[in-house]
Order: sequence, then structure tokens, then C-alpha cells
Amino acid sequence: MPLIDTSTLLGVADRAAYQYMTIAQALGDISEIGGGLYFDRVTATNDKDVELPTEYAYNIVDERLSEVDRMVREGTDLCNIISYMENHFNVRDSGVPLQIGGWDGYLYTQGVRVSQWFNRLFFACKNQYMLATNVFSEGNDLFATVEISAGPTPVFTDGVNYGTGADTNPADGSNYSGTQLKAKVVTMGASNLDLRLSVKNLSNNPTTIDFMVPAGSPGGTEIPIGTSSDRFLDVIGASLIPFSSFGSLGDEIEIYNLKERIVSL
Repeated sequence: MPLIDTSTLLGVADRAAYQYMTIAQALGDISEIGGGLYFDRVTATNDKDVELPTEYAYNIVDERLSEVDRMVREGTDLCNIISYMENHFNVRDSGVPLQIGGWDGYLYTQGVRVSQWFNRLFFACKNQYMLATNVFSEGNDLFATVEISAGPTPVFTDGVNYGTGADTNPADGSNYSGTQLKAKVVTMGASNLDLRLSVKNLSNNPTTIDFMVPAGSPGGTEIPIGTSSDRFLDVIGASLIPFSSFGSLGDEIEIYNLKERIVSL
């Protein structure tokens, strides 16, 4: 009895993630103040014959239109995507479930990850977060900034991190799976810049990875660091690679996560 293949499962998860994301964005748009919330408009009349019948109910509308999880849970059937796949995982083959541990168990076993948006859907339906090791961030997360000052010396400014990588960490908005990194050029001079980043690997152990920023790269240029198999939880330092190119005074590079994939319908 076969377990669902990863391409099919991730396709299902990404479609659900995209739909949750779109609903969240739409609710954010329609909850903007604009010309005034319903409650504020009727309150401003200073007319008890308007205010008394409307204020309480209008305030509920204003507040609840922004409640994404409630809207998804009560206004759609998206929670079926979570629960009925769990039914598949729980099918017994010779008395043993096809997949122990549900969604998290499957993702961990197969070595794949779902979007933060899917994790938010999961929380809306189950009132618990998925495990961070199974969830990639949808943010544009600044891990570090490196600027070349006199010396030459790299001046390192620390940014975010994705937690310790512990298997039990929840994907609660501060913990995520490790990510491939990318360098984004802020300012770049006329010499190549060879940098060595000190990073934390998926086991939260320190290691390093090298990359090069080509001379004259325009601001906004993005350079992948390593390959998709080079995934890290944190950037903790930067140094110049000995006997290489040290760039130019004032070079500035930002280090971000390289999003694992783009969710779509």
C-alpha cells in the first residue's frame, strides 16, 4: 500500500498555502481604515439614535474582518486539506500506519519542507504549530550586513536567526528550518570581494562557507551562496579569505535567506 509521493503532497500543501496567503492578504486589504471604520463613522454622528442600534455590532464587524484564522476555519473547508491527508497517513498496512507522526512525521522522514503559510493554515485548523525543522520562512529575512572598512576589515552586523534547529522547536514565527543564503549588493567597488561567512549548520554547530561578489556589481544584485544543500540557521560572523581579493573600501553586502520555493496554485 503506497504512501503519497512527495511531489503530490507538496503540490497539495503549496496550493493550500497560496490560498491561505491570498485570503490573509485580502482580509488585510479590506480591514484598512480607509475613510474610517464602521464603528468610527457611526460614533462620529454623535446621534444616539444612530449609535445605540449600531455601535456594538459595527465594532464586531471591524474587529472580526481581520481575524484570518477564524475566517479560514469557519468560512472555508481548507481544514479538510489537513485532516483528510492525516486520514491517508493513518491507513493501516499490516497493522502499522502508513506514516507515523502525521504531516510533521512525513516531512521529516522525506526530508522536505512546507511554507510558513501552510504552517499558519495548520495552526488555524489544529491550534498548534508544525515543527520548525519542517517549515521554511516566507519572509525576506536579513541575517547579517557586512561592510568593508579601513584595513581592510569586514564590519559585521548581526541580524535574525532561525533558532537552534532542535527537532522539537515549533514554527512559531521565530524558528524555521535552515535556509540557503544569498548575498545582496548594497554598494560594490571596482575589485572582487571574497568573503568567508561563519554560520550555524542544521545541527546548530559553527562552520563556514565562502563566496565571491564580482567587482562593479550594481546595487540590488543577488548572489546565491553555495547550493540548495547548503542550509544554515544563523550567520554569526564574516572574514576576508586570506590571499584573495579584499574588495574596496565602503563595499556593503547584505545576507538574506534564499526562499526555498515559491508557492502557487
